[in-house]
Amino acid sequence: MQPLHIRERGCAHPELLADTDWLADRLTDPKLRLIDARQPEQYAANHIPGAVNLSVFGGIPRADNGDMANPDEFASLAGSLGIGNDVTVVVYDAPSQMMGMVAWAFLYYGHGDVRILDRGLAKWTRENRSLSPQATQYPPAVFAPEPQEAIYCSLNRAQSNFGRSETLFWDTRSLEEFEGTAAGFGPPVPLGRIPNAIHLDWRELFDQDTNTLKPASTLDAILESRGLTPESEIDAY
Repeated sequence: MQPLHIRERGCAHPELLADTDWLADRLTDPKLRLIDARQPEQYAANHIPGAVNLSVFGGIPRADNGDMANPDEFASLAGSLGIGNDVTVVVYDAPSQMMGMVAWAFLYYGHGDVRILDRGLAKWTRENRSLSPQATQYPPAVFAPEPQEAIYCSLNRAQSNFGRSETLFWDTRSLEEFEGTAAGFGPPVPLGRIPNAIHLDWRELFDQDTNTLKPASTLDAILESRGLTPESEIDAY
């Protein structure tokens, strides 16, 4: 089945997605920075030409308690990748949730032009577009962070919000992780979930045949069916 084009899905912010045609026309643009969010060994095997590697696990700096790191730490990382505030950042992976997590990190630290490659590397390779094993390195840049606290729930904020009727905790993991019968990625964590959290696996938001986000009307219906509505503050994890 042919997926709807980004413009036809009714997204509130279609500028957060990039099509492969759009990216192919801009690969040599000096104001573009492409990020491969997969693991280093996958990046080393082959990636889209011009991409730098930044994986979620071990790549995005974190505080000791799991919170996002000091803004200066992220600024140093972004600058070392050649990413300043004046470039367009496009993130991709297989696809999976990793590209969303990397893109969100840049949005949180205040980058104004961040996009996710629609259908990720799967669509790019299916279209027989070029790949390269050659690692990319850009000159160091200056990234000035401006954390956007409105889109972030720290540990302290989560603890303060717990039990408030106007706050909903959205557990985006698999049903097995939510039910406490399986552990997820990363360091060992206690099995189970935040009490009264709502479960909606992030994969349910994607069409499994095309690996694209479902149309906005479908997403609205899915979220509303779980009680995830704009009237509440939604803290996702």
